[in-house]
Amino acid sequence: MNAKHVLKLSILGLCGIATLAFAPGLVSSASAHGERSQEPFLRMRTVNWYDTQWVGKTTAINDIAYLKGSFHLSEDWPRAVVKPERTFLNVGSPSSVFVRLSSKMNGTPMFNSGPLEIGRDYTYEVKLKARLPGHHHIHPMLAVERAGPVAGPGGWMDITGRYEDFVNPVKTLTGETFDSETMGSMTGIMWHVFWISIGIFWVGWFAIRPMYLVRARVLAAYGDDILLDPIDRKVGTAVLIFTLVVVLVGYLAAEGRHPVSVPLQAGETKI
Repeated sequence: MNAKHVLKLSILGLCGIATLAFAPGLVSSASAHGERSQEPFLRMRTVNWYDTQWVGKTTAINDIAYLKGSFHLSEDWPRAVVKPERTFLNVGSPSSVFVRLSSKMNGTPMFNSGPLEIGRDYTYEVKLKARLPGHHHIHPMLAVERAGPVAGPGGWMDITGRYEDFVNPVKTLTGETFDSETMGSMTGIMWHVFWISIGIFWVGWFAIRPMYLVRARVLAAYGDDILLDPIDRKVGTAVLIFTLVVVLVGYLAAEGRHPVSVPLQAGETKI
């Protein structure tokens, strides 16, 4: 290797090091949600948003903000997009930075989905409660079944304070009050750990008797009769019975602890 070649490699190496050193300072963080990346016929020929207001652009944790405005369903609705026969008013945000307390369209509560008419104008109001501190880009959004969400204009909203101070108390029809932010968290974690442990045991059992690769070779060469081990049958039966018993006992325990529950919401709202 001659000196010229060494010099060339050294220069290339220095350029690479310089690029890596300066890149973090030159690259800016991404902002917003890229709503303009949607196809033009979706943004311009479906839901025409106007008079959008972000009321409470700076709020503290637990304070209330509003997202208000109007939209017109274009008469030139694209043939490639499913008609808005079932829609849902939503909010586009980077995760659940707000809790949606209520939403109304033309004064009608919109906690369910429902049909809208092409050519009509609708006024909406969404009541929000600040949850996660930060500088967030918030959009109104109309979800159309089988067509997807259509995002409206975005605006920046700031939330100050600490997440640890957030509470979201809910009073039930039976008179109980609980914080929905933390209610049932440990129960959910417990069930996740429990079922993950069962899954690891199930996969591990067949992974060591013998390994997967050996089983695949035997199956390809001799069929599955040689792999039908009586112990595997017994373990499979035991796990099946155990799973059914756990599901049944868990259901009965939950039913006994919470005898009054909210039925599934299968209705629709018509405006």
